[in-house]
Amino acid sequence: MKGFWKFFDRFLDSMAATAGIILLFICAAVCYTIGMRFLFTKTTIWIIPITEYALLWIVFLATTWLLREGGHITTDILFAHLNKKTKHCLACIMFVIGGVACAMMVYFGAVHLVDCTINRVTDVRAVTVPKSAVFIIIPVGFILLTVQFFRMAWSRFMDIRTVE
Repeated sequence: MKGFWKFFDRFLDSMAATAGIILLFICAAVCYTIGMRFLFTKTTIWIIPITEYALLWIVFLATTWLLREGGHITTDILFAHLNKKTKHCLACIMFVIGGVACAMMVYFGAVHLVDCTINRVTDVRAVTVPKSAVFIIIPVGFILLTVQFFRMAWSRFMDIRTVE
């Protein structure tokens, strides 16, 4: 099992790195289109929709890594005043709730993806793109989030047993 988690962590690291590369591409593409508009009064029409799709992909490529690293914003006004065992219990419950919510989103994302694939739904703007190619990252990202939430819940559950 340790080998699986090592692979899983490396996979999350590579996904976050890919999100960073996509973000660099977005910055370069937007600077390019601004420069083209300013210098030559011409613009590239494909950059806006592609950056919109890329932003969606960045979210789902990096969010599981961010969860693993504890990088999400938290409000811990009450949480900070609890004892260690109670903190672990509440964290375990919150992680299970997060895992269940993400598992539900896997289902709804997969249903939407199958619908887009079967009906061959496309997004027709400057560039025609099959919606299934854009939205496939949603169920994939939520699967990874579900696994990470339950991994963290299990870790907290094991901590509860060792904390006095």
